[in-house]
Amino acid sequence: MKAWLLDYYPPNNTIEFSDSEELDQIYEALGSENPLIQEWSTPTVEFNDVGKPADILNRYSGALVISNKVKNLLEQNHIKHIEFLPLSTSTSEEYYILHVLSIIDCIDPENSKVRTYYDGIPEFDEYSLVLDQAALQGQHIFRIKLPNGDRKLPYIYVSDSLQEILSQSIVGYQLVEIWDSEFSWKAKEEEHERMSKEIDNSLLEVFDFDKAKKFARKNKGHVVYSGKWAIKADKDKRIWLGDLQLDGSYSWIMPIYYPPILLGLQWGITEKGKSMFSRLKESMGVI
Repeated sequence: MKAWLLDYYPPNNTIEFSDSEELDQIYEALGSENPLIQEWSTPTVEFNDVGKPADILNRYSGALVISNKVKNLLEQNHIKHIEFLPLSTSTSEEYYILHVLSIIDCIDPENSKVRTYYDGIPEFDEYSLVLDQAALQGQHIFRIKLPNGDRKLPYIYVSDSLQEILSQSIVGYQLVEIWDSEFSWKAKEEEHERMSKEIDNSLLEVFDFDKAKKFARKNKGHVVYSGKWAIKADKDKRIWLGDLQLDGSYSWIMPIYYPPILLGLQWGITEKGKSMFSRLKESMGVI
């Protein structure tokens, strides 16, 4: 059994509120577990078309802006404990705020990873949770209540079956596995660390970050590695940043800025002829 974090993807088309005061009111209202549709006054929002279609277009206070396509999918699959709050845009397309009414107290605080403490209150890492499997039975879309108080994580989560339906049908979104009942976050971190060390041990030549960028731009198609990180350049010599996944592949983004941690790392290249993905798959016993 798994739980997946569902979110929008900022580089794609988005929707924004133009009235900050109205947005503040929406934020406050969406924090409620009670239905809002009876009192809802359809707000006007701005559609930002960057030429990359998206079916999930923003997130506000743990609620998602969705397209009519997502609404239809959820209705066709009889997903319960949700409501659709209409939005008005200058386009002919219909958009809604997906307000999830199912909020579950399901975090195991003793075994989940705490990112930091604020005034003695733990802030849990939303990607390193241990959840109560019994509490999630029959839940296909939900929010998660934090232990000790009324706080909630600011995200929407979906089940395996709904994740599969969405991933086969929509575009412009993120679906991130945040919990697996058979593979704990601790086991994932250990495997990630092992893979990162194997990458570093395989580097034939190492250099600093500036030289790594120059190498990538000069050798289009070649990847430069450092532990869990990788960089490459596209045909326009723009640098892409890769984050190592547990299956040995990389998740690539074009960063707005470089995280400071990257600047002090040693970077390097590997022998030609076999990709890093192939080597990591072999090390995991996958042929």
